[in-house]
Amino acid sequence: MKIKDFKKEYCSGCSACYSVCPEKCISMQEDPEGFLYPIVDIDNCIDCNLCENVCHGTASLTERRPVSVYAAKNPDDGVRSASSSGGIFTIIAEQIIKEGGVVFGACFNDRWEVIHDFVESEDKLFAFRGSKYIQSRTGDGYNKVKLFLGQGRMVLYAGTPCQIAGLKLFLRKEYENLVTVDLVCHGVPSPLIWRSYLTEMQSNLYPPPNLILFQITSLFFLHTRNSHADIQNYHC
Repeated sequence: MKIKDFKKEYCSGCSACYSVCPEKCISMQEDPEGFLYPIVDIDNCIDCNLCENVCHGTASLTERRPVSVYAAKNPDDGVRSASSSGGIFTIIAEQIIKEGGVVFGACFNDRWEVIHDFVESEDKLFAFRGSKYIQSRTGDGYNKVKLFLGQGRMVLYAGTPCQIAGLKLFLRKEYENLVTVDLVCHGVPSPLIWRSYLTEMQSNLYPPPNLILFQITSLFFLHTRNSHADIQNYHC
């Protein structure tokens, strides 16, 4: 099935097809609901089929079962309280950086959009902590991952299961220096709804946020978890 003919309900917007296209004739564009989907420039398409080969919506993926299951938490109270769960991501990420590696994760940009980016120092990991219940833009991240892997560096990539599947199909081979971390995902809300929410908050005279939290783990904030705003901090 051609990407240009593919039904959007099978697409997660992972951007693997966009990343692999040698002619750059695939762009990721928002639909009326704000979700990203690939749009093919048919006139420049050379029918190389690479986009179809990396699409996890059409791939026959092998079912896997957990080898072992562990429960753990970060012993650092500060890191754990700044995380949505137990702060294990930070422990893994710190080890990768200690080995001279690169860490990819979801963070906010200066417009409070969720994007995938990378860091190479421990002091910048804070941006990746905490859940962000919005579809992230992976952009050119897959190509950057491939570049770092080719340099022999350790790479940690954290994302949703569909983003991890897209990355592995994009790479088209296994890398011993790649570590992936996914999560139990129930689907992502529309970025358009998120932008509308921010606009509404500010139109109601709330100041622009300097911190946005989707899930509060501190007991002090337990009862304000679903509040709309608090001074310049938004609790969603």
